[in-house]
Amino acid sequence: MALHALAVLGNSPEGATSTWIAGSVNTHAVFLRKVLRQLVDSGFVEVREGRGGRYWLARPAHLIRLSEVYQAIEPEGPLVPSEAEPCMQCPIGSGMRSAFQGVAESARESMLRHLHRQTVADVLRSALESSCVKPGT
Repeated sequence: MALHALAVLGNSPEGATSTWIAGSVNTHAVFLRKVLRQLVDSGFVEVREGRGGRYWLARPAHLIRLSEVYQAIEPEGPLVPSEAEPCMQCPIGSGMRSAFQGVAESARESMLRHLHRQTVADVLRSALESSCVKPGT
């Protein structure tokens, strides 16, 4: 949802309302504002609040790497350990946290390397190229 909102803003140099962005995402504007707040707090988006308020990208879409966005929105990474406390008397359970940590760190590093090569502008361009709705329709 955060990436979708950023792509909409990348295509809206005049800015966009949360209602407009929520319409594109197909979610409720109140829920979307929570995501937008994270993007504002992370420095990707600027906002003018109040009546007639709008959101803008804080910097050009081609300068916002997907790895930055992911790290801001999903700081724990793609894999998180189970909340269940493993049995420390079990040969598997006593080593599971450490084993899982290695797998999770490897997955995160690989994903971040891949995301670092792409920007919000790349996603925006791909979405527009794939769209079945052409501008002005």
